[in-house]
Amino acid sequence: MEKTNPVLSSDLEAAKNQFENWRSGKRSSREPIPQNLWETAIALSHKYSIYKVSKCLRLNFTDLKKRFDGKEYRSVTRRQPETFIELPWEKPGVSSECIIEMEDEFGCRMKMCFRGETRLDLLELGKSFWNKTR
Repeated sequence: MEKTNPVLSSDLEAAKNQFENWRSGKRSSREPIPQNLWETAIALSHKYSIYKVSKCLRLNFTDLKKRFDGKEYRSVTRRQPETFIELPWEKPGVSSECIIEMEDEFGCRMKMCFRGETRLDLLELGKSFWNKTR
């Protein structure tokens, strides 16, 4: 089954043709890519992903990324630094405190101490104390 290539945009197609012309005319396989072709690839990396550019132009992804990340080439759509937002915070008021002490006729004692809001059902705790098996 043959893979069909999607239609490339005109700027990617033009760059691909420039690279193919250079590759067909070079004298040795070790000849470095000219600076003007690297600049073309880097300029396209501002518009398209580095992966897409490297794949289309048959470049080493890591080499292109290193050149793109260089100090002279920075993405135009760089994120703005995040700003610190201070939210108002009020010191909590005096917390409530509750102490419950129970003693049955046999001298068994139960003491419960709570500070602040409790999510326990205090009535059920008391019932379980009074209804314990003797």
